[in-house]
Amino acid sequence: MNTMKWLVKREYWEHKGGFFWAPAVVGAIMAFAIAVTSILGLVFKSRHGIMINGEQVTNLSHVLNDVEKARVIEAIGNGYAAFASGPLFLVMAIAVFFFCLGALYDERKDRSVLFWKSLPVSDADTVLSKALMALVGAPLITLAIGTITGVALLAMVCIFAAIGGLNLFGVLGQSATYLAPFELAAMIPVYLLWALPTVGWLMLVSAWARTKPFLWAVGMPVLSGVLLVWFNAIFEFGWNVKWFWAHVVGRGLGSVVPGIWFAFTDVGQHLGDGQNDNVGMLELVGASWRVLGTADLWIGVALGAAMIFAAIRLRRWKDEG
Repeated sequence: MNTMKWLVKREYWEHKGGFFWAPAVVGAIMAFAIAVTSILGLVFKSRHGIMINGEQVTNLSHVLNDVEKARVIEAIGNGYAAFASGPLFLVMAIAVFFFCLGALYDERKDRSVLFWKSLPVSDADTVLSKALMALVGAPLITLAIGTITGVALLAMVCIFAAIGGLNLFGVLGQSATYLAPFELAAMIPVYLLWALPTVGWLMLVSAWARTKPFLWAVGMPVLSGVLLVWFNAIFEFGWNVKWFWAHVVGRGLGSVVPGIWFAFTDVGQHLGDGQNDNVGMLELVGASWRVLGTADLWIGVALGAAMIFAAIRLRRWKDEG
């Protein structure tokens, strides 16, 4: 029997609300909002027309010439998946944060850890299954829901635009339209490595804290940063406090947000420098993979792996809340 597979499934079923229903509900709200907005726009247009450059327009086919329409179709094909998945991945980041924070604390709090320890499952397998759910399972589930949401939004945009007189179904003939979900999936390995220090820190606190793990996980680095600012201001040590806030507090608590590596590294500084300022998904994937060549990522990986190892050791000896 594949123990790890069933342990990951257990984590999914126990936290299905955060990993599945939360992004699914957000995706449904997005689709509903786009549908309602499009319907209201069509009703308003049919009655009053739309003012574009001082001209009353009732047929959208006259708004764009062939070149402009081709650019719109290209932009939609390149960006629909990221547009639909972006809010869902933010929801996922929140779910992953609180999942990791309670992963080992909750089982001690309700004493279910005694039951799980009675089974022939090692502490390492248990902790690693939780980390895999956070780093791999959650992004894959969110990507699947985001892809479905994106396809629904794409279909609605094309249908409502056609009703308004603008044919955007050419987007279905673009290879970028079909490659977009796979390009997002190609960034998941980068996310796995980049998010490791936050996941490791939260799980370490979850395994160690006797009470109020949120205050310990967030309060310790924030309070340390405040004290550094205070001492630096009083004694004029000349410390680079901004570095601490960015690379210790920010990186330690916020690395579970997908794509945040662009804020901590310079791999994306040349995006959009060409003649076309629109940044395609393939460019974002390439820039994301360049993060693997930075020291920041691998230092974080080492620290995250060390903290997960410490969480495994703590779980072995800490049975009660």
